[in-house]
Amino acid sequence: MKAMSAEKTYKTHILVGVRPNGVMVVIADWPHVPKQADVLEEIRLVRDGYATFALCTPTSILTGNSNGGHSGRDPWYKRGI
Repeated sequence: MKAMSAEKTYKTHILVGVRPNGVMVVIADWPHVPKQADVLEEIRLVRDGYATFALCTPTSILTGNSNGGHSGRDPWYKRGI
């Protein structure tokens, strides 16, 4: 596995490997849409131990120190009541 680049944006694409027990690992990342051949090469290099792979774009970027607390919105926001 390569170290991920420091900057992540909405254009970043990440390749995630999922192990049979559900553990997910970021295997590679690109600052652009990668060519299929590049994705397949990364998969080929780390194939052992992964049940499936997902090529994703981040829809939300959270800092590493985020504690998952509330957003400051009304506590009834989007509760469907």
